[in-house]
Parts: sequence; C-alpha cells; structure tokens
Amino acid sequence: MNRKNIQMMILTIFILFVTTSVSYAEMTVFQIAKKYLSSVVTIVALDENDQPLSLGSGFFINENGDIVTNHHVLEGSSKAIIRTTKGDKGEILEIIKNDPDLDLLVAKTSLKNTKPLPLGDSDVVTVGEDIVAIGNPAGLEGTVSKGIISGIRKAENLKFIQITAPISPGSSGGPVFNLSGKVIGVATAYLDYGQNLNFAMPINYLKTLKQSKLKLASLPKRSKNKAFKKDDSLVQIFDVHYNYHAFNATTLSKVDFAIKNLSNYPIRNIQLFFVYKNYKGEVVSYSTKKLKESILPQLALQFDHLHCVKYFRKWQGSDFLEGKVEIRILDYEIDRSPSTSPADLLFK
Repeated sequence: MNRKNIQMMILTIFILFVTTSVSYAEMTVFQIAKKYLSSVVTIVALDENDQPLSLGSGFFINENGDIVTNHHVLEGSSKAIIRTTKGDKGEILEIIKNDPDLDLLVAKTSLKNTKPLPLGDSDVVTVGEDIVAIGNPAGLEGTVSKGIISGIRKAENLKFIQITAPISPGSSGGPVFNLSGKVIGVATAYLDYGQNLNFAMPINYLKTLKQSKLKLASLPKRSKNKAFKKDDSLVQIFDVHYNYHAFNATTLSKVDFAIKNLSNYPIRNIQLFFVYKNYKGEVVSYSTKKLKESILPQLALQFDHLHCVKYFRKWQGSDFLEGKVEIRILDYEIDRSPSTSPADLLFK
C-alpha cells in the first residue's frame, strides 16, 4: 500500500469518527431550548362564551400546523386558541387523531409553515436517563426544566414514563426530550395513587391514535382510569360566600372562598378565573386573580376577591333570586422539591 492510499484511509477513518461522534453528541439544556422553544405552544381552552376553562401546552409535529397535546387539556371546551413563544397566534380547527384512554390527541390548527419537533423512540428509554421538559406552568411561557427518568411504570396495560421534572396543569401536553434533542414523551400532570408523581406518555403511542374528524365541542370524555387521575383534583374550592354593596342590595361587591390543598406537597401561584352570571343565568362579567400564597399539604386558606357586578340578584316576592359566580382553576404550581416540607415553609 503506497503512501497516498494510507493517507486516504486515515482521512476516511477520521471523517467517520467525527461524523459518528457528532451524530451521537448530547445537547445541553440551553441548546435544546434555543432550537425547539418556538415549536412549543400555549393552549387556552375556552367555553361557549369564549371564557377560559384551562391552560395547557402542545407542540408541532409537522409543517402544516398540527399539534400534539393531552386530551384532558381540551376536554369540555368549545374553542381553543394557541400561541407560540414568538407571539404567533392561531386557533384549533379540529381534532384529527384521538385516544381518550391514552389522554393524547393530534389537532389541526390555523397556523402554517410551522417547525416540527423530531420524535424519538420511547421504547428504548432507560431509567436514570436525563430529560428536558418544556411547557407553560402557571402561564409562564417557554419554561424549561431538567430531570431524569426515574421509572418505567405500567398500569392497566399502559406504559408511563415517570420523570422528576416538575409538571403542572399548564405544562400538560408539552414535549419531554432526551439529550439527543428528540421527543420521547408527552408531559401529563397526573397522580398515581395519591403519590403526586410526574409522568410522560410515551411518544410511540402517537402511532396508535385513531383517525378522527371532530370539532372541539364533540370531543368525547375520557373513561375513568382507576390508576390515574388529573392534577386538577388536587385543589378544591369550597365555602363560597357573596357579599353585597352596603347601599345597593342587588350589586355584588366581593366573593369570599376557601381553597384546600389535597396533595402531599405545597401548592402555590394558583391562577383563578371568575365568571359572573346574573339571576337570569347570563354571563355579565369576568375577572382574574393569581394567589401567590403557598397552601400547605392537606390544609386550606381563605381568600376574598373584590369585583363589582350590578344587578347580580333580584328581589322576587319574599326572597332574592341569586346570580352565580363560577371560580375556575386555570393553573398552579406544585412544589415537589425534596427540600421543601411544611416545617420549612413555616420558618420562611
């Protein structure tokens, strides 16, 4: 073998080594966020009066504007709008793939020329593997958190990827990446037997979704899964009382209410949406409130919210015909940090 052939062989081996090293190189959290943040969207589900019902996340899977999210993010809504971190706004047009039992769906949106996320293989993930989750907890768009895969769990013939990255209702439906920058799961805010664990639905389940052509209002409800339930059951609103104007008994001035934390961790940054209906059942006003106070596990706090609504009730015969205030929980944060305990919060 002459000198020229030896040089060519060395050059070929070097190129193969560099190419292989690059193809398997891990990305940093910063690199994943910078490259893929614009492909993750905030979802606001609306009722028949275009008032917010819930918040969630989703991500593009093709250039035609189709997104993946959780079924429960859109369940019960009549309309939904989406927004990217770049400020692009669109609307969900219809559901094109869906499986309520998997809590996954694919929706067509009005946006076009979108940047899809690369999908990985969830069948080859391993316990201890690093992951990165992107979502919109408590309305904070484009929040990035890092964690690991802490377990692969099975329940009722379904597989779940247990992760340590915190997932709040607003992050449900967001992508979970491996460090190769590929989506291996869809973040799902769930409880498992009351243990307050974070899960991602394996991305390979997308291949099994059934074709559909549904409007949001026709989206079927999920069947009750004995092993898992939504995170929104962690917060209970009760003891609601209406206060009226001192000089006008038909004008609502303030709402008193209590919130109980049914989880095993502190809950904070609760985002509320108030819908006011008069004595005729008509929506006449709305308001929002964000509660920054932390509510300790299995305890409750009382709150009040000032908002004036005229003609909220009407005197009829011997008593008032009352209006109604719906208090909707849009989102909140669950503090699952290992260093946080009720005692810690008491001394802050």
